[in-house]
Amino acid sequence: MARHVARLGLALALSALVHGCRADDLWGLVVEPNPAVVYSIPTNQPVVALTIDDGPHAESTPRILEVLHRHRATATFFLIADHVFGNEGIVSAISASGHEIGNHGAHDAAAIDLGAEHFEHDLVQSDLILSRFGAPRWFRPGSGWYDDWMLEILARHGYTAALGTVYPMDAQLPWTNLARRFILWKIRPGAVIILHDGGDRGSRTAELLDSLLPDLERRGFRVTGLSELQSLSQTEEGKTP
Repeated sequence: MARHVARLGLALALSALVHGCRADDLWGLVVEPNPAVVYSIPTNQPVVALTIDDGPHAESTPRILEVLHRHRATATFFLIADHVFGNEGIVSAISASGHEIGNHGAHDAAAIDLGAEHFEHDLVQSDLILSRFGAPRWFRPGSGWYDDWMLEILARHGYTAALGTVYPMDAQLPWTNLARRFILWKIRPGAVIILHDGGDRGSRTAELLDSLLPDLERRGFRVTGLSELQSLSQTEEGKTP
């Protein structure tokens, strides 16, 4: 079974600059999308989904929540179950603020390396922890890799895998201005943005969002979570959300 990776955004963007073609065209050459995985959500309206990985974190998550509140934006927080312990109040604040909780696994590890039995066990355990604060239905595999057996397990447990289309490699590169410019270049209706929480990365995300969200608003974009964007898309198609 072929492995798939979604976190190629900036590399593709730089290659596109060199070769004079669109990053989306290169994406299709490198990654074969699986219809069971959500990369973006089709919509005719200027709405995008913001997703934030690796929380909760005692210091950076409250800062991110404050920025989102100030700019009237919501997000899907892909939380690591191990990080919840000691941060239960922060997770409650995420839900109480109108944000969505997604499942990023039990531990900060590449999910595809676990094997099917271990992966399913960790999925169940992380779901038990996160379900205390909401009803997670989206799963983002650690490190962005997935395989067919993972998708089968997720489906059995009522989860949908979600990756993204706009990833500025903020987990690797510390330059918030570059990340902002990259996101503004790549953004389009239905896009899914990937950013990160935790320590310095979370602090950079708060700083980035404080400048990015007004830019997106000036362009007419509304920023929300995955489920709201999907519901909007289904309504456009005449389906029942």
